[in-house]
Amino acid sequence: MDEMKNQDETDIDCGGISCPKCEGMKSCKVNCDCISGICKDNMCVPSASCQDKVRNQDETDIDCGGSKCQKCEDSKICKDNCDCASGICTSNKICGATTSTTAATTSTTAATTTTTAYNGGNAYTWGFQIQKNGNLVFNDTGGQLGVIGANNNDGSKTNQYVYNKTVAVNVKKCTSKPKVTCVPECKNNGTCVSQNNCSCPSDYTGPTCEIQSIGLCRDNEILDKKPILLVTFGNGLSKYSQLTPDRFNFSTTYKQQFQPTTYDGSFSFINRVPNDFNNDWHTDATDHTGDPGGYMFLINADEQPGQFYNGTVNNLCIGLRYEFSVYLANIMKLTGRIKPSVRFEVRSPSLGNRLLAQLSSGDVPEDTTLTWRKYGLSFIAPSSTVVLLMISDAPGGGGNDLAIDDIALTVCSHKGSGFCPS
Repeated sequence: MDEMKNQDETDIDCGGISCPKCEGMKSCKVNCDCISGICKDNMCVPSASCQDKVRNQDETDIDCGGSKCQKCEDSKICKDNCDCASGICTSNKICGATTSTTAATTSTTAATTTTTAYNGGNAYTWGFQIQKNGNLVFNDTGGQLGVIGANNNDGSKTNQYVYNKTVAVNVKKCTSKPKVTCVPECKNNGTCVSQNNCSCPSDYTGPTCEIQSIGLCRDNEILDKKPILLVTFGNGLSKYSQLTPDRFNFSTTYKQQFQPTTYDGSFSFINRVPNDFNNDWHTDATDHTGDPGGYMFLINADEQPGQFYNGTVNNLCIGLRYEFSVYLANIMKLTGRIKPSVRFEVRSPSLGNRLLAQLSSGDVPEDTTLTWRKYGLSFIAPSSTVVLLMISDAPGGGGNDLAIDDIALTVCSHKGSGFCPS
């Protein structure tokens, strides 16, 4: 955070690979540069709300109308009467005002007919003429003819005739939309938009918005740079490590290989990417940690999605925010094959294995050289023990090959104080 636009940032201290995602109205190149997940015309669209100056959600005009926002003022776009503060959505779908209208005229020597349109789509036609004897006659009944005497400067008097009639306008009344309920109730400021259907804010997902879906913590939110969990897979001179996942306190559904070849559905702890498939991989690329002979977790994912990583962490502080992160690399060259994607999950075994947080990495891109990128999520711990999971989220085995390194769990300073069990 140097308050400068450098590295691969799309705006100052945000966007790109290395920095946090950008807030609304910041510059961006792709959707994943933005907190809202939407980059439009190289500008991050703010997370949807009724104050974001963007017509989104189910609004009929900017920040008004629909089921979530305030009713629209006159001249705003509407779909029905309930979208308008006046209770009137005209036939051309514009909010209008309810009025009673008075028609008036003064005496004249020419006969005329006038049509006046009123809100709600009604119209009223009226006319008048001057008879030879000077009487003013209207072709309508139900109104009131008045005469106003006016003295002129030369002492003469001129009569002004005024005809008043109040016209009733038939207006379709706003019928209240039926009340909808969600059982269970929507959590975390979610909105019940239809029967048992919650609309969730950007940081939550799930049927009742109960699942956290927040990305990595910002660099300046990390309370302690030293992780409470760090898995680097060790190092050694031998190309293939003989250590197994239980040595690093996790399990996987993939089968371990201790020599060539790492086929579909298998993995290796290895210190250099092997040339197993006719030079399709970034042969001889090394791990992310950077220690001499450092091992990485290399996986050739198969057609059936499996668990890359399943590990339990104890003694967390309830109420503190934690970051579960990892460095991923697509080991395929620019071949156009299936790109790996990893789904991060956090579950609570003490709460019936309840899903606490979930977020997908999206496609891990191919590069001209092996490129490590940081992925993961953050979550608030509701229990002192959690299970951290990384699951294959990409279909098929043609491609879908990746390397994993530096799995970490770190405390963030952001949001709340924690209770730490003794």
